[in-house]
Amino acid sequence: MLLAPDDLGRPFFGPPQIPAERIRILRAAFTKVMSDPDAMADARKKGLEPSPVSGDELEGLVKGLVQPPEVIQRMKTFLQN
Repeated sequence: MLLAPDDLGRPFFGPPQIPAERIRILRAAFTKVMSDPDAMADARKKGLEPSPVSGDELEGLVKGLVQPPEVIQRMKTFLQN
């Protein structure tokens, strides 16, 4: 996560073990809101510039960030100094 903050933006995460059907419903709802012109206009009025990424795309990005345990340990050591 530390290596790709710009790619991830401000993602929404949930706890492990969310049923696949619930993930599908949440992703569809998010897509619907992000496709709503009124919601986008409201966001822009608040100074936001939404550029939504689909849940599938975000999941692929996160999976690409998974690192081996030795890299994670090195990062922990580096960040503690």
